[in-house]
Amino acid sequence: MNARLILRQLPNHLIFRILHYSLISQQLREELVVSAGSFRLKGGGNKVLEWQPFVLWLANLLLNYAGDILGNLLLGSLPLEPLCNTADILLSSLIWYCIFYCPFDLGHFVTSTLAFRILATAMSTISQVLLIDRGVHLAGQVYGNAPIPMLVVGTVVGSGAEVLKPMASLLINRCQHNQMAILKLSNNSKLALFLSLLFMLEIYKNPMIMGFTRHQLMVHILVLTTAFKFLSLCYRTDHLIWLLEHQILYTLFGGFSRDLSKFFERLPEPKVRRTWAFAEFD
Repeated sequence: MNARLILRQLPNHLIFRILHYSLISQQLREELVVSAGSFRLKGGGNKVLEWQPFVLWLANLLLNYAGDILGNLLLGSLPLEPLCNTADILLSSLIWYCIFYCPFDLGHFVTSTLAFRILATAMSTISQVLLIDRGVHLAGQVYGNAPIPMLVVGTVVGSGAEVLKPMASLLINRCQHNQMAILKLSNNSKLALFLSLLFMLEIYKNPMIMGFTRHQLMVHILVLTTAFKFLSLCYRTDHLIWLLEHQILYTLFGGFSRDLSKFFERLPEPKVRRTWAFAEFD
């Protein structure tokens, strides 16, 4: 019981919050660098100060609290209630400022080290698993243990702002009348969906979870998810996930049946041709 209470209180610890906010700010900065292409953060005439600081701060703030905001919206609570904690807002803003505008770029240098990434990844994994567990059980209480709402709320809470990317892609395709925006879920959203499914099966006491209690399932998920996140740091797992998805799509969504139909398809009957020829003087 004490271990469960300690585990639930860990995401609210100051160190956890600092590492969580630092990791999100660092990921936002790296994504901006990639999307900017030839633009650089330091050097030349392009600096971070030219990137609209207020817009960056607002985007960073929404990324930090996206899971809580969307979760409250789906559960019928006040969406902006997470933003009422002024001390937490100041903490996230201070960390954002240090990573983007710290003199000599010290904040970005520290958050780019492997030691920080390993520590922050472990902490963020614990926070993500606990948020998904809380979201699934709250959705079960609100919607009467309906499976689809539990999966949706767990995935949204565990994914944060990443769950909005497919919707943004649909809007871009609709507004621009093209197919340039790619509609797909991120690996983090897929992981959140899978963990939500496991917690939902635990609520239903499904035999697929092999009789694990909620606490035992939480411990196993934390160990496996942390190991997967560490593997992602050392080795690109995107290709492995893509291969697994490709095999599932091939088996269940038409690829296998299409190949079977081609294999058993009757070959067209050859045209009847004359097998003799007349001589020149016939």
